[in-house]
Amino acid sequence: MLKHLRSRYKIDSKRQYVIGISMGGFGTWDIIGRYPKTFAAAMPMCGGGYPPRVSRPKNTAIWAFHGRDDSSVSPKRSREMVEAAKKSGVEVKYTEYKGVGHDVWVPAFKEPEFLPWLFSQKRK
Repeated sequence: MLKHLRSRYKIDSKRQYVIGISMGGFGTWDIIGRYPKTFAAAMPMCGGGYPPRVSRPKNTAIWAFHGRDDSSVSPKRSREMVEAAKKSGVEVKYTEYKGVGHDVWVPAFKEPEFLPWLFSQKRK
């Protein structure tokens, strides 16, 4: 899909970003592990994944979000991924909101630094 989009539109290959919510959060962790040289930044929300794979995207900045009271996807899933990323030297930021459930995107999208952080990332 990315190849197709790049062939049709003028896309800065050093500024490709991926954001996913819930199952898309799992997909975000997965795609940056499978394609570690593609994305400048990733923002998985209320997701999780396979911790050994997260060591691969060393040049992808990650800001993960989870609600502490999420009963659909345990925040433990994000914590595991963040911890594995940090241990591997991947640049990762983690925000866990107290009193927030699965709808973590509501406070995440209101973060004053959300867009400035995202758009300041450039693949090395």
